[in-house]
Amino acid sequence: MPGKVARIQDMAVFGYGFRPFFLLAGFYAALTVPLWLAASTAGLSWDSIWTTAWPRGLWHAHEMVFGFAAASVGGFLLTAIPGWTGATPCAGAQLMRLAALWVAGRVALWMAGVVPPWLVATVDLAFLPALAWVIMGSLTAQKTRRNRIFLALIGLLAVANGLIHLAAHGYVSPALGIELALNILAMMIVIIGGRVIPAFTRSALAADGREDAVRAAPSWDVLAPASVGLVALADVVRSVWPEYTPAAGTVAFVAACINGWRMSSWAPWHTVRKPILWVLHLGYAWLVVGLIAKAAAALSGFDATAAVHVLGVGMIGTMPLAIMTRAGLGHTGRPLVVGRATVVAYGLVSIAAVVRVWAALMGEPMSLLFVAAAAWTAAFAIFSIVYWPILTRPRVDGKPG
Repeated sequence: MPGKVARIQDMAVFGYGFRPFFLLAGFYAALTVPLWLAASTAGLSWDSIWTTAWPRGLWHAHEMVFGFAAASVGGFLLTAIPGWTGATPCAGAQLMRLAALWVAGRVALWMAGVVPPWLVATVDLAFLPALAWVIMGSLTAQKTRRNRIFLALIGLLAVANGLIHLAAHGYVSPALGIELALNILAMMIVIIGGRVIPAFTRSALAADGREDAVRAAPSWDVLAPASVGLVALADVVRSVWPEYTPAAGTVAFVAACINGWRMSSWAPWHTVRKPILWVLHLGYAWLVVGLIAKAAAALSGFDATAAVHVLGVGMIGTMPLAIMTRAGLGHTGRPLVVGRATVVAYGLVSIAAVVRVWAALMGEPMSLLFVAAAAWTAAFAIFSIVYWPILTRPRVDGKPG
């Protein structure tokens, strides 16, 4: 046993949290969408692809959030928190167990047709609490409390996961858990984006003496996450009392204005020649557009499914890809410059989002669904191929991690 543990410790892929989880996120994103589309539009039997009792659409939404997005969130937090707190990072056998728990959740969902629902839920729901447990010691030992918000957000994300499991068996509306999960992910992006986007932009512009273009906005840094938190609360209220739908739409519109103004203070127009930088701004822009779409769905009859996909494809596709490509380079000792293939992947995710929203507005024609799925799958296949050697080999500068 000690020999096995030592071999795990020596494997580069388990040297830091971003390595296995970014790989898992990329592979899973590229795998699940074409399988879901094949079962949904190509006349294939759902059980001919895998054995699950869940409705296709609900399974798809769940796995995009608690499969792909949860893996990318886990990889980010396991990497960022040691940097914020100075704590020892999760690595080796502990990291392998955490990754295995995420994989077990995916297998459980794929086998939900033959595994008891309580066991499927138990296995799938275990990952987020385990992630919170791993990072809890680092966050609670730190004097400042601002990072502890991530423990609460992971907890709320786990609640949303539980609600979706209940929805799969008809106990609650599927929209309740899905919207809560999207709103919690939006909150994470607002908090994380507010820390990294202006800092990275200011640093990049400093080389040209233009760092003053990025304006400090402390009040907006408070208002922006608070506004998205109110959106999440308003959506829960609306799901219980539909008569409050216009009020929820108004809250979403105000949140879009606040976050749009905040983003404008980060000088996004100065980043067009730096793909690894402008993609972060693009990810935040998708969040703002998603909030506008939510407001339009509540106030003017805009298609609600289209609004969900603005966030679910545009925001959740772009921002994790932006973070994964940047962190994958920076934390392996490489220059922060992405190649053409990665830039193509950035563009493909936005194409997938635009076409998927268009498909929802046009009544879900198969041709548009295929184009959106192909763009999404190609984007994350490119990421997986390009970053496989980066994430599985030791740092190029010889440092640990």
